Amino acid sequence: MLVDEFGSLPSVLRASRSSLAKLLPEYPLACEMILATRAAMLKSLQVDLQAKPILSSSRAVIDYLFAHLAHEPAEQVRVLYLDAKNRLLRDDIAIRGTVDRADIFPREIIRRALDLGASGLVLAHNHPSGDPSPSPADLRMTQVVVEAAKWFDIILYDHIIVGRTGHVSLRAKGGLFEKSL
Repeated sequence: MLVDEFGSLPSVLRASRSSLAKLLPEYPLACEMILATRAAMLKSLQVDLQAKPILSSSRAVIDYLFAHLAHEPAEQVRVLYLDAKNRLLRDDIAIRGTVDRADIFPREIIRRALDLGASGLVLAHNHPSGDPSPSPADLRMTQVVVEAAKWFDIILYDHIIVGRTGHVSLRAKGGLFEKSL
């Protein structure tokens, strides 16, 4: 019933407490179990990321970001801040946008990196449309962050765009990050 209502199992796991309670008013324990399952899944993915340098396991990074972003109803920009050994210092939601836009503010991202003592970054955001193809604005803004980070010896390792149908790594597309790697 929940899959029919929300459209998919991942969407059920992303459902809010109030949405679940509304659909399952007679089963509060079931709601709590679904929420606990989601929390455990996300924590497990985070532990995998923190166990070793994240750049050595792109699959773990993609799984983690996909779980957090693929089914968000509005654009969200996350920043993974890395230490000098490319271990995850912090995962921040930098911006919550609208269904088709999330403005990235390089100044705020760099300020946060400096506050944390980060030496590397991975940007990620979702496309609620489901199509992870980068827009011209995504490409322009990524280059602005690359250039801003360089002034502080911070490396932007990748910008990953997540959609329900998959992901796109701007680093893997080539060329964009050659100057900063």
